[in-house]
Amino acid sequence: MKWSLYIGKPAGIKVFIHWTFILLIIWLSWMHLQQGHGLVEITMGLLFLTALFACVTLHEFGHALTARRYGIETQDINLLPIGGVARLERMPEDPKQELAVTIAGPAVNVVIAIGLYLIMLVLGQSNMELSHHVTGGNFLADLLVINIILVLFNLIPAFPMDGGRVLRALLAFKIKRSKATRVAASVGQLLAIGFVLIGLFYNPFLLFIGIFIFLGAGAEARQVSMAESVRHLTAKDIVTGNYPGVTLSATVAKAASAMLENPASEVVVTNGDRFEGLVSHASIIKALQEGKSNRPVVEIIREDVQTIPPDITLLELISATQVEGQSIYPVVEEGKLLGVITDHNLNDIMRARQTLSAHIEE
Repeated sequence: MKWSLYIGKPAGIKVFIHWTFILLIIWLSWMHLQQGHGLVEITMGLLFLTALFACVTLHEFGHALTARRYGIETQDINLLPIGGVARLERMPEDPKQELAVTIAGPAVNVVIAIGLYLIMLVLGQSNMELSHHVTGGNFLADLLVINIILVLFNLIPAFPMDGGRVLRALLAFKIKRSKATRVAASVGQLLAIGFVLIGLFYNPFLLFIGIFIFLGAGAEARQVSMAESVRHLTAKDIVTGNYPGVTLSATVAKAASAMLENPASEVVVTNGDRFEGLVSHASIIKALQEGKSNRPVVEIIREDVQTIPPDITLLELISATQVEGQSIYPVVEEGKLLGVITDHNLNDIMRARQTLSAHIEE
């Protein structure tokens, strides 16, 4: 991901850490120096920060691995100074599944807290007070309390926290998911206004939390509204017949002409009404540079192409059209080419639907 450092792929899920962590480390070290701490205290502070974000990472893996049980993969996990984000392909719409996926994250922190407490009992440590510094008191107790705080904070019934999704899932047992989202988002925004008002007079940190919650709740409501508006669209509803194409017997020069007539990123190759494959611009240009303009296009055809069935829904289509190096997706039924869908088509449709959803909400 842009501005993030790849740190590994445990359980097949890519984990990134945002570059702003450097600023957090610098700030933490500076705070220790300001308090007259030496290298040992700074090192312990950084170790505590590492342990804290290890807990955050495990929290996100709780979401990701539970979602995997329902056939939902996670694109990646990105660690930010304010927490972690697991980008699931989608949230399950079944309220039972959404509840399980959502609760799994805080449940991991509960398990960590219990484990830390048991370790402290074994070690005979009884100091359960959070120290005034990041560390410097009881390392395990501080980490235990932080995990409890993570659980309580995440269970605030407001998007984008887990509590907002828990509230939506519970409401969705009785009412439609779209309405449940609107209710949960409204509850979240009311809480956000309360945080903002309290923050203005008592604690600026609550002010930022309130703004974060308010914006997150609104974004979730818009996203679900947009998803509802495209739920019944299928590939055959948005397919286009205007695409560059050549026959299987065409030459590379002919494919180049088709490429220039319609500057799409790939050229469709057909045999009558049958779909045969795609030829990329890069392959055409390379063949021309090598003096192969009169060679048959079949020599540079790409056959490992992601095709789309006509009855696939738009939401399923968005997940299917994520193939690297492919931006034209042929819609094929029993080998017959019905047309194509491009990334540009999808972007236009999503923007139009998003605008429509915004007008409806107004």
